[in-house]
Order: sequence, then C-alpha cells, then structure tokens
Amino acid sequence: MLVDDYRPQDFAPAGVVLAQASLPKESTAIWLVYGGRALRMADWAEEWPCAQFSTVTGLIQKWATHHADLRRLTERPETAQAIAGKGLPLASLQLENPVQPAQLFCTIGNYRRQVVEAAVDAGDPADAELLRAATMRALNQRRRDGAPYICLTSSDRVGSPTGQLILGPDTDTLDWEVEIGAVIGMVGSGLTPSEAHEVIAGYCVVNDLTIRSRVVRPDLPGLGSDWLQCKGLRGSLPLGPWFVPAWQVPTPAVLRLQLSLNDALLQDDTADDMLFSIPEQLSYLSQHTRLRPGDLLCTGSPAGFGLHHGRFLRAGDTLRASVSGLGEQITRVVSHTNSSDNAPDQDPASQGHTTTKEHAL
Repeated sequence: MLVDDYRPQDFAPAGVVLAQASLPKESTAIWLVYGGRALRMADWAEEWPCAQFSTVTGLIQKWATHHADLRRLTERPETAQAIAGKGLPLASLQLENPVQPAQLFCTIGNYRRQVVEAAVDAGDPADAELLRAATMRALNQRRRDGAPYICLTSSDRVGSPTGQLILGPDTDTLDWEVEIGAVIGMVGSGLTPSEAHEVIAGYCVVNDLTIRSRVVRPDLPGLGSDWLQCKGLRGSLPLGPWFVPAWQVPTPAVLRLQLSLNDALLQDDTADDMLFSIPEQLSYLSQHTRLRPGDLLCTGSPAGFGLHHGRFLRAGDTLRASVSGLGEQITRVVSHTNSSDNAPDQDPASQGHTTTKEHAL
C-alpha cells in the first residue's frame, strides 16, 4: 500500500459516488463510496429501483429512467451516514473500471499550453518565442473557425484504476495523458453545446496512454496519425476509480488535472486551458455519429507529456493520475516477463491491465 498522505485531499469527490468493485471471492457489484468507506448499492434496492443494477454500465444504459432517483438517493444525508457508519474500508475492495464504454472517443490537441509546448519542442530552441507566438495565433484562429479533433479508439483498451500495466518488449515510447472522461447517459445526434451538456451522465479520471513512436507510420507518413497502433495497447486506458455523477461537477472547467511519475509531478493544469469545452466537443461529435448511453469521451490532456520531458514509461514506474473531485488512479508498469498476468488462474479477459487491492480516494 502506498502512503496515503501523498494524496492531495482536493482530489476526493465531495459527495457520494459510484464504484464498480468486489470483495475477494465475491461477484462484482456497484458500491456507493463516501469518506473512504463503501456500501453495496444493493442495500437500498428494496426502496430504490436505481439500486437494483449490478453494474454502473447497466445503470447508465437506463440513465434516462433512473438518474433522478439516483440523485435523490446519493444526496440524502441518511445515505452518507449509512456509508460512514456501516461501510467497509475502501482498501478491502478490489476496484474495477467503473464503466465499460460502448463507443470510446479521444480528443486530440485540446489544451492550449500542450499544443504550444509541442510546437516549441519540435523547433529550434532559438526560435522558441516566435514558435510560441505563431502557435497561439493558429490556436486562436482554430478557436474562431475550426473544430475539435476527435478520434475513435477501441474500448478493449480500458483498464482498471489500480494495478499493473504490462509493457511489451517492443513498447519503448509509452507516454501518459491524464484526462477528464465524460460518460454519456442519453441518446443524442446533431446537438448544440447546451444540449450536449445535458446528455452527460458523469465523469471519471482517464489516463490515455499512447505509444508515441507509432503515432505516424513511417511507411505512410502522408496519411496522418495511426490511432490504432499508438492507442491500441490492452489496458492502456486506465479508467476510474469512481463514476462521479454530473450534478457533482457543475463547472468542469475548474477541475485540476495532475499526473506524477514516481512522485515527480509532470502534468499540472486546469481544464479551463481547453481550446474547446466538453459540451463543444460532444456537440461536434454528435454531428458525425450518434451518441449513446455508455459512450465515453476522453477530453484532452494538459502540457507535460513524456515526449516533452524526454522520458517514457519503463518497468518499475508508478503513475498517479488525478483530477480534483474525481479521484486518483494508480498504475504500476511491469515487464511482460515479470507480470502476474502469466499466473495460471488469471482471467484471460483481464490481460494487459491486472488489478490489485490498492486504491486511492
């Protein structure tokens, strides 16, 4: 167990949130989490139909029907009191990714300071100020006349919020990207930004791990980014630990995103550096595909990638990805030759990112 005192307290959600988790030798269930303790949501199932689901994903599939009751349940003082009085310590739970997305999207180049940083890094140091100014002009122009840049990626990438990420022998440029994940709860198409805001069921922490050397294919350099190769590693999208309902996050722009590698803080910014807001991203997305309950949009990442620091992930590293009010996830990077993934009783479906009992609120 890592030292609890490391975690900044403002990462913890303010209210009751949902987790997908299990006890040893028991099946997975939805747990209500508050103040470092948790109770099965099923404890309220006799009185609250929203509590009858066994997975957060299943609940979100019926979000239109049950979200109002869920809000009443989670906002009742009696609910928090019951969790505080009868709940189990979070350390006793094996946490899983809170949702399994139906469609998974990633917004690229959406934090101003990150785009400027990348442009300056790619140029001559003597031209840094000129590059910075030119990039800001281009971003302002894009803000006026352009649109978000969003790619579709595989939901098979999703991994647990605490555990191991297996690094293959040919993966030497794996990079980090802490992000806010927006979970869709309603069907939507052709939405305005204000309408798009209403289809968000909730939020969670995401780390969109990317193999930098595979972003551009050397055999097809003129065809642009290859998102399949660079964002296809199993377990490369740790998700969670909590599903935080949207009503607890009235202003996503004030959220602070941080990522540390082996206790060194490398990403640290707020979501107000986004070029396009989360509703604007979803509005654009809905012009080109139908949004459905359970879809997930990863909304971009702030400056401080490994590419900038000249450091990529290697076996033995520990990553902490955090968003204020949404919680913190912990990922340990291991070599494929040393991972517990080769154990004979390991579920093959979990290969790529294996869970532990370690947690962080």
